[in-house]
Amino acid sequence: MPLKAVLVSILAGIIACLFAISFKYLGVYFILLSYFSSLPVFISAFYYGIPGIFITSICSIFIITSFTSFYVGILFFITNILPITLVLFEKTKNKLSYLNFISKITLINSILFIFFSFTYKDKIRDITKSLSDYFNSFNNNITIDQSILDLAPSIMVFSWNIVLIVNLILARIILTKYFNKPNNFPDKLVNLKLQKWVVVLFMIFLVPASLLNNDNGTLFRSLALIYSIPLTIQGLGVIQVFFQKKKVSDFLIYTLYTLIFLVPIALPIITAIGVLESVYNFRGLKYKKN
Repeated sequence: MPLKAVLVSILAGIIACLFAISFKYLGVYFILLSYFSSLPVFISAFYYGIPGIFITSICSIFIITSFTSFYVGILFFITNILPITLVLFEKTKNKLSYLNFISKITLINSILFIFFSFTYKDKIRDITKSLSDYFNSFNNNITIDQSILDLAPSIMVFSWNIVLIVNLILARIILTKYFNKPNNFPDKLVNLKLQKWVVVLFMIFLVPASLLNNDNGTLFRSLALIYSIPLTIQGLGVIQVFFQKKKVSDFLIYTLYTLIFLVPIALPIITAIGVLESVYNFRGLKYKKN
């Protein structure tokens, strides 16, 4: 591996660490940078492949462990290094695509969530209780249902999955525009067509989540929430293709997307469209012109 590639990979690891822990030393206002801690790792991995991600991983984990703790270093590996390792594994098999990344990172994170839910059950309960006490300290000015607080760990996984997908998209855009790295993904996000097993697992978790009470149904609701991400993306793709066929202006489309994310009830509807897309293939339908 050339010296320049080694140095750039090390630099990517340093930048990833700065993004991840800068808020700890510079203030909470820099916490948004932590959402992009995986971006330098993605860029290094796409550009230099397995050697790049190996050097970046060693460098970043060493720095994170030195400034925080061993457990934080492990967490950094799971949340930032493991996903791109999955991408590179798909690349070696010539199966690099949005579909494989999104579905498999969802599967991996759901398995990790189940593992941590049973292994660190008491600690997760303590975190949930701390959140409940925190919101109760506002003299009841803010009231959050306990069932939502119980979903806090899965909401964190849900959010981080979205962050990883956004960083993947940004990394590909940066490499294509500024590093002349060709776009080698065979699919587009708008055309995402999920495997049947993703939909089946979502429904398996959703049914008991709807029927069981709060205590017994928390795990199922958490897993259904995690699996709703790819289905929601598929649902948005259905809407996007429909509007494109109807030649709706981009301004109206993005205005609608803004309203969707501002109105909570809209997202479950989009997820339901994503589920039905797997059965009816709405995007394959031909719409008659007026």
